[in-house]
Amino acid sequence: MRIFWLLSAIVLISLPAQADTARDTLAAVAKCTDIAAATERLQCFDAAAAGAKTALAAQPQPIQQAAAQTGQPPAEEEEGGVLSWFGLSRPVKKTEDFGKPPVPTGPKEISEISASVLEFAKNPYGRSLFVLDNGQVWKQTDGDTFEVKDPAAGETMKVTIETAFMGSYTLKVVGRTGIVKVRRVK
Repeated sequence: MRIFWLLSAIVLISLPAQADTARDTLAAVAKCTDIAAATERLQCFDAAAAGAKTALAAQPQPIQQAAAQTGQPPAEEEEGGVLSWFGLSRPVKKTEDFGKPPVPTGPKEISEISASVLEFAKNPYGRSLFVLDNGQVWKQTDGDTFEVKDPAAGETMKVTIETAFMGSYTLKVVGRTGIVKVRRVK
């Protein structure tokens, strides 16, 4: 998330520099439209086009520039890139690849974990705290009002934690109904 904000800031900072070059190129083109003689006007447009090409070639793209500064690959070069954010895939460039499902490139993303609760506690406001057998500690979010009941004596509470909407997480207690919105503390 920090990388996103860093890239956004770099792009926004570099936009005024690009706007000045673009504005200068457009001003040159606008001056050409005021020339009445056809050959002179054509020469003016040719010069403006050459200036536009050099201005565009001299400036790296803001995303590529930001990627070079952060050492991270641009979003387009990552698996799926920006298109994958919207459920789209890259365009097919070879006829033999048309219609083929995309080839997975790396390990599958983990979307849920299951664990046993070693310790279960509640704070004074009734929010639950879960210490799992894998060492993770999860806390019920302040906005969640679901009440988790204590496990029976001698019973081990088993939970499943899944990724949810907008980067949040939900916890389900095995054998019980309801979900608890949680965030990881440790």
